[in-house]
Amino acid sequence: MDQSKSSVKPLFERLISMTLAIVLLLSLAISSMIGTVLIQNQPQADYLSQFGPVWYWVFRSLGLFDMYHAWWFIDMLGFLMLVLTLCLWRQVPRMLKEMRTRKVIVAERLLPHFKQLHRFEFTHHNVEDALALIREQLDGWELKSEEEGGRNYIRADRGRYHKWGYISVHTAILVILIGGLMSVQLGFRGNMSVPEGGSADTINFLKGSDVGSLKMPFEVRCNDFSIDFYPSGQPRLFRSNLTIIDNGKEVLTKDIIVNEPLYYKGVNIYQASFGDAGSALEFQLFRLDGSQQITMAKSKVYQTYTDPETGISMEFTNFTPFNVENMAAAGEPKKLQDLGPAVEFIMRGPDLRPVKIKSFMNPMIVNGQNQGMMMLVSLSGDARDYEPVYLGMDLTDPKEWELFHTFGRKLREKSDKGKEGKNLQAFQEAVGEVFGGKRPDDFQKMSMRVLRSANTLPNLPWPFIPMLADYEQLYYTGLQIARDPGMNVVWVGSALLVLGLCIMLYVSHRKLWLVLEPKGKALRLTVAGLSNRNPIGFNQEFSKLSDSLEKKLGKPE
Repeated sequence: MDQSKSSVKPLFERLISMTLAIVLLLSLAISSMIGTVLIQNQPQADYLSQFGPVWYWVFRSLGLFDMYHAWWFIDMLGFLMLVLTLCLWRQVPRMLKEMRTRKVIVAERLLPHFKQLHRFEFTHHNVEDALALIREQLDGWELKSEEEGGRNYIRADRGRYHKWGYISVHTAILVILIGGLMSVQLGFRGNMSVPEGGSADTINFLKGSDVGSLKMPFEVRCNDFSIDFYPSGQPRLFRSNLTIIDNGKEVLTKDIIVNEPLYYKGVNIYQASFGDAGSALEFQLFRLDGSQQITMAKSKVYQTYTDPETGISMEFTNFTPFNVENMAAAGEPKKLQDLGPAVEFIMRGPDLRPVKIKSFMNPMIVNGQNQGMMMLVSLSGDARDYEPVYLGMDLTDPKEWELFHTFGRKLREKSDKGKEGKNLQAFQEAVGEVFGGKRPDDFQKMSMRVLRSANTLPNLPWPFIPMLADYEQLYYTGLQIARDPGMNVVWVGSALLVLGLCIMLYVSHRKLWLVLEPKGKALRLTVAGLSNRNPIGFNQEFSKLSDSLEKKLGKPE
């Protein structure tokens, strides 16, 4: 039995050592820094692209992509909690006993070892009067007195409960760790997308390399979503009007914005993002086969439309009603302009290289001048590689489309004739056929746009030009759903930590021993003092008190 105790004791001493606690705290701090720098719970493809295959698998095997749920992090957290618990279990009873127990009688041989020591003799007072004057001078101190061997001992204390600071700090760290463990094990944080007019009850979240889902005990319905934009086109404020439906009953309706969540049954619902929820699109296919045909078609964002005539498909990926661009030339001040609604899609087809296209609904207006339609085209499929393609014509004006095709037909009719003056003659005949004798006011600019189109459109690799004609905007609100059962526990621990630090920093335990004893016909008073901190301040206080006692009691004759 004694051998088992002797083998356990060294292990116990190591567990409650300050060195081990500091090592664990530093390890947790470094791990938390890694978890802050390395954004957690992102799509695995992003990590693979960022770090490459080798480091991706190293980091993944270490659990760094979801570090706060990694086994080693939780074990380290639990081990630190065990060490703190054992430290408190061992040290707190001793500290409480020290605060309760105050030794009044001090041996004469120990007095010379006190750094603060003052002795003087006096004859003007007897013992009772002297003790009364001493107690009067020690007003505000906790006093305890005893008599032994003809000597009167007085123990005076200030701040004797200062060890509560150490107890509070260590307890606070343990409470904070418990709160963090509760949040990791019992809490959750996930995302939910709810379209306008729709509802949802399931959140999705990334946990390590997997995608998880969790069904909520209630539904969230988005009644309305609104958004305001800055002149630069950036979102200024987006707001969701939400209704909580619990067991089929509407229990709560509230508007939420960023940093102003909705709280229900321990769950916070934050406004996190927004996006297109499948806006209805109506578009026109301007055929480039010389037929002058315009085909009307309908689809939605996130759906794919396939043209039955050509087999070419358009996968619609996004729609934005506002597209603000800087139209200033290089070196000039910014000149922001909204280019209007635009739809993004990927075009695929037989013998056609897939391309990503952003097509604008309105013609491009620069300095008040109509420059015709414009598209952004990315051959790589990445929006960052968009290059402008100017079509020339304003396809919102049917007359320009008619003039373009009439001009082309007239050119083909004159293809067997000489080239000299053919283009000009064909264009003049086309203008006469389309407009007769009444030309529009902007005829000259229209003519320039059509002539540019005649040089541009035949070089396009597509059999038609898709242009957005109308739309019905539909947003979804992106919500972040979070439950953090340990949050209040962490707040309690934080308050306890602040209280403990204040006690440790600003409360010092000051102790005085006063020994009153007869010395011949006189009385001798010995004053000794100790302080656990702030020795300079205590030395000043001790000197002031000693001088005051000597002045009150009087010097010997």
